[in-house]
Amino acid sequence: MWFPERGFHVSWSFWLLILLAAIVSPLTIVLSILLAAALHECGHLLALRAFHVPIEGLRLSAFGAVLQARGAQRLSYGRELVVTLAGCGMNLVCGVLTAWFSLHYVWVEGFVFAGAHILLCAFNLLPIPPLDGSHALNLAVSALFGPLVGDAVAALAGVLCSLALLGGAVYLYVQTRGGALVIFAALALLLSALKELRLARRAIKV
Repeated sequence: MWFPERGFHVSWSFWLLILLAAIVSPLTIVLSILLAAALHECGHLLALRAFHVPIEGLRLSAFGAVLQARGAQRLSYGRELVVTLAGCGMNLVCGVLTAWFSLHYVWVEGFVFAGAHILLCAFNLLPIPPLDGSHALNLAVSALFGPLVGDAVAALAGVLCSLALLGGAVYLYVQTRGGALVIFAALALLLSALKELRLARRAIKV
């Protein structure tokens, strides 16, 4: 089995997200995003395998997938950073290759797949928890100044970026009357960032 200890779990929020996406978006876009998300997790999985870290479980939710691997905590900051960015790296490579193939062989639908990869890569690089960009920032700062500073910097950056994302989503909705789902996503990310900030402040006080 791939996940012998904790198994494979799918949250209700994941199915709700798929249902909403299927209602408001064409099927091609939904399938493109799902494929890009699956390959994103394959990037993380391959990196963990390369460092001989056993995968214990996989959980899917509206925020994406979480590979459960306690052994990753024993990796150095550098190796854990590689694992964290491997998913975005996979999306970037797949996006560029798909765009090149679509351009040279006039495959119009291929640009949708390429766009899904590039957008997912860019979104996951945002320094907002629980996205990869936040964890990567935490690891980089922790390697230089220690984990307490890393947690605090990543949490503060998450709050600021999620506020900016929420402001942009609200502006987009006012101008176009579209993008309501983006507002809800930005609110959820803001709540997650505020939670991380509270935890970081509590750790510093202790």
